[in-house]
Amino acid sequence: IGIIIFAILLIAVVNAILLGRKSLSKEKIAVDRTLARKYAEELSILVRHKTIALKDTSNEPLFVEMQKDMEKLFPLVHQNLVKHFFPGGSMLFHWKGKSNENPLVLMAHQDVVPASIEQWSVDPFAGVVTDTEIIGRGSFDTKCTLYAFFRAVEELLETGYVPETDVYLSSSSDEEISGVGAATIVEFLKSQDIKPGLVLDEGGAIVTGALPSVSAPLALIGVIEKGYVNFKLTAKSSGGHSSTPPKNTPIARLAALINDIEKNFPLKTKMIPEVKQLFATAAPAMSFPYRLLFGNMWLFKGLTTWLLPKINPYGRALFSTTIAFTMMEGSKAENVIPSEAYVIANLRTHPIQGIASSHEAISKLAKKYNVECEILEGREATPMVNTQGKAYRYLVNQIQSNFPDVLISPYVILGGTDARFYQEICDSALRFSPIRVSNEDLKKMHGIDESLKIDALAEAVIFFSSLIQGYDGLRK
Repeated sequence: IGIIIFAILLIAVVNAILLGRKSLSKEKIAVDRTLARKYAEELSILVRHKTIALKDTSNEPLFVEMQKDMEKLFPLVHQNLVKHFFPGGSMLFHWKGKSNENPLVLMAHQDVVPASIEQWSVDPFAGVVTDTEIIGRGSFDTKCTLYAFFRAVEELLETGYVPETDVYLSSSSDEEISGVGAATIVEFLKSQDIKPGLVLDEGGAIVTGALPSVSAPLALIGVIEKGYVNFKLTAKSSGGHSSTPPKNTPIARLAALINDIEKNFPLKTKMIPEVKQLFATAAPAMSFPYRLLFGNMWLFKGLTTWLLPKINPYGRALFSTTIAFTMMEGSKAENVIPSEAYVIANLRTHPIQGIASSHEAISKLAKKYNVECEILEGREATPMVNTQGKAYRYLVNQIQSNFPDVLISPYVILGGTDARFYQEICDSALRFSPIRVSNEDLKKMHGIDESLKIDALAEAVIFFSSLIQGYDGLRK
């Protein structure tokens, strides 16, 4: 038995060494520095508009003002494309091609999250452009992609280019608050019987440092979004005065339940093929210990599935439905034992365990503590996009052509995007922004000093131009 174990481990070590010898050093495609600077200055104009999403339409004039600047920046787009505007500021531009079969839809939202000037190093809505980057709210999320594909279309129109099939430029005004803008656009497309062959929205990006020790940039293509649901966990009692407290009061029982869930995770854990492929793709660019583990999933899949969720929140999110306790309420007075207390648990549901199954598991555990579990609002995980399909393979080929130095992998989107609405009319709603970022950049996305590298913006314009010119309705 010892010899067999030694032989297996030797095979894994040799495989890890061979993986590390794969050539990953490819040159980036050069960008025109003068043009890149021009793009950055133009994007800064869009960043200056405080297009913060609201539940009502009172901010619509701010979106209209930004759209006026877009008309100045992209005059040919506005002259040649059919324009549709929707309440709140969402918009759809239709570029008629030689065919209307399986059109291409490019997406980015105009709205941004709030930003406090006191916390930033610069005014978040000044659109500051330095020697290397654009700083401002929305510079990355997602006015950069909005600008990039509008700029790409503008430059193609300057050459007289006509796309092989129709192209739609879609942009909602309320993505950050899970609003109705994208859904409204989809309803319009449905009314016109339009069925896209490829929809491309935000989600993944080209990330440096996406996984531990990975030396190469990793292009992450979102093929599924996790679901979202809130559970209300309620504990009741007869109440009473705090001077004579009984055992197992509502808050005590809720605390015990939460502790049990934290210590003994009650939901399923599984490595789906798309996550396995993510690790396999990144393994050649990892340091040896990680390469040994992630490059030999045939041997270490079980260990990785068991261990990673226990030591890393990101690992838990990739392998399971997650549970976060976000709100709690008990008595209205400090000297009164509550007759009812509750906790809100926010779950991001994994395709291996949806809302009903998660509710069953949590409810079963809650009964031990005499706690009720109620489902509040929620939505299931989206359908998985076929990574062997023509649309996914086309996108991979475009990334390889325009970013020859990056690794490419499918990815599970942990949050939500507007693309989920499009899966009603398209089987290939993919989540990928052709933007180079680091882990530090991602942390600033909804935080302080959000920024975007100038070269990254120029690369995105080149990518969208190539994507449009190569797209033929997936007829090949």
